[in-house]
Amino acid sequence: MRLIRIFLSLIFALTLTTQPLLSYAQTSTEETEAANGGLKREIDQLNGQVRDKEKRVQELDSLIGKYKSRIKEYEAAVGSLQNQVALLENRIEEKQFAVERTKNQIEVTGLQIQSLGNQIRIEQARVERRQASLAALIRKIHEADMVTTFDVILTRPSLSEFFSRLEELKRVEYELVDATKAVKETKKQLEGHKARLESERLALQNQKQALQKEQDGLEGDRSAKVSLITETQNKDEEFQRILHELRQEQQSTADRLANLQDRLKDKLDSIDTALARGDVLLNWPLRALKGISAHFHDPTYPFRRLFEHPGVDVPTGVGTPVRAAAGGYVAWNKRGKQYGNYVMLVHPGGIATVYAHLTRFGASPDSYVERGDIIGYSGGRPGDPGAGLSTGPHLHFEVRQNGIPVNPENFLASLE
Repeated sequence: MRLIRIFLSLIFALTLTTQPLLSYAQTSTEETEAANGGLKREIDQLNGQVRDKEKRVQELDSLIGKYKSRIKEYEAAVGSLQNQVALLENRIEEKQFAVERTKNQIEVTGLQIQSLGNQIRIEQARVERRQASLAALIRKIHEADMVTTFDVILTRPSLSEFFSRLEELKRVEYELVDATKAVKETKKQLEGHKARLESERLALQNQKQALQKEQDGLEGDRSAKVSLITETQNKDEEFQRILHELRQEQQSTADRLANLQDRLKDKLDSIDTALARGDVLLNWPLRALKGISAHFHDPTYPFRRLFEHPGVDVPTGVGTPVRAAAGGYVAWNKRGKQYGNYVMLVHPGGIATVYAHLTRFGASPDSYVERGDIIGYSGGRPGDPGAGLSTGPHLHFEVRQNGIPVNPENFLASLE
């Protein structure tokens, strides 16, 4: 009896409804499509912008490829000022296009996220309207459930109309089943869209980090070009003099360091007992707030075709105090074409440290300093006196073991 009661209640619900559920669904769909028309047009516009930017990315890939080929040619050429300047110029152009490419990729990702957001709003609107239609039907059924079976029969003028309503009830049942499936499927799609959106946002963050790295590299190459032209006075003979100085410095330093370390061993051991015991951990000469801009033997170093990068570069403002990484002997304060103003300290255990591109010195040669004492002040701004060959304001820091440059990061605490 209860099933019959529910069955008749559904029929009465249709009686109370001025139009069948199917008509409600059609009206709801029409309203939804009308409301979503603006969003769909916006999606089409966004997709068009995505296609334009992706086309530009392809063009940039072609240009970047050409510059990379030129860079390889200049890297293989003989070492002259003209070739080195041309190499830097091509690196600058290649990086500029790389920066533009990454910007376009970021914009593409942003447009795709915006388009996806509109699609999610469209699907959400459809779900909400379908849920509203179902809620309206449920209310009608609830109202009909309060009416007697006799009242239901009296409302029908004929049996034929009664059976006609039965057929419509079947359509209602099918509509309910289809609507439930549609809601579940749409919910699943929305969850998938949400996961994709989060993935796109993560990709966007990674692209922004890559862009910042490319921009930093671009500024470094620009500064390197200015620095090279300033130090050489745009003359090839000055450039060759720099190369000769580098070779001479590399040959003479190792022997002089060995003699100093033998002669000063006892004094050095007393200055820094940690190094004397073999604990070779060094202090950072300054706080590396911006990390490391060029690592030991860095393949992206602008002057790599002239010499391997023998230390680490720590970006910092001009005039930052530079401190001794360990206690030791101030072997010399010098000015060279490569390093500009630089200090060499000799420590126990065959260790020596170099601090280059200084604006001024803070400790006297042939004197002893404790770990953490100020030995100079940072510089490195291209064109400034004592900057040397530099890629911008920073400290160049080297560690030499038995006269040979080694990776300073093996002797320093890890950056957090």
